[in-house]
Amino acid sequence: MVKLMAGALVALSLAAPAAPATGAQLDGLFVEGDSLTIGSSSAIKANLSAEFRSITVDAEVGRSTPTGISRLAAGQSANVWVLALGTNDAPDAKTMRRNVKTVLARAGSRPVLWVSVWRSAEYARVNRMLSRQDAKSSQLSVLRWDLFIKSNPQYLAGDRIHLTSAGYEVRGAMIADAVRALLGSR
Repeated sequence: MVKLMAGALVALSLAAPAAPATGAQLDGLFVEGDSLTIGSSSAIKANLSAEFRSITVDAEVGRSTPTGISRLAAGQSANVWVLALGTNDAPDAKTMRRNVKTVLARAGSRPVLWVSVWRSAEYARVNRMLSRQDAKSSQLSVLRWDLFIKSNPQYLAGDRIHLTSAGYEVRGAMIADAVRALLGSR
């Protein structure tokens, strides 16, 4: 378990890509997400190309967490999974908790990074639950994107959910830094 608070990663996110945390390239990274992931995918790939031989981003506009879970088989050969889902779900912490447990069971021994949800104040319960699950699991780490974007609204686009070009770059870099921190803790 790695505590990944968004504020602590801000300086790292704006820096150049670091060398691989493990000293050698890993076979694969699998990222499952929605439209926010589509926007961040180039930055994720650019920032982690030194760490992974293969980076697969499977994302779709409007993707829900159950749909994302149904697509995890595509990431079976990856060393690390990143889940950036929840924005298109109802703000139901119990349902999300079941979803997290399902993902961890399917992940086997691989580490999982989950990016918290930014949409409305109603999602605070979901994000607190994600943090509680992080505290209980050595396999799960949560990047608190919600805390970062709340303090940095200049990266939000007009709908206050999606991001500006700079926002997608920062989100991608923060995800990359969180993956590095996750690998460094194992």
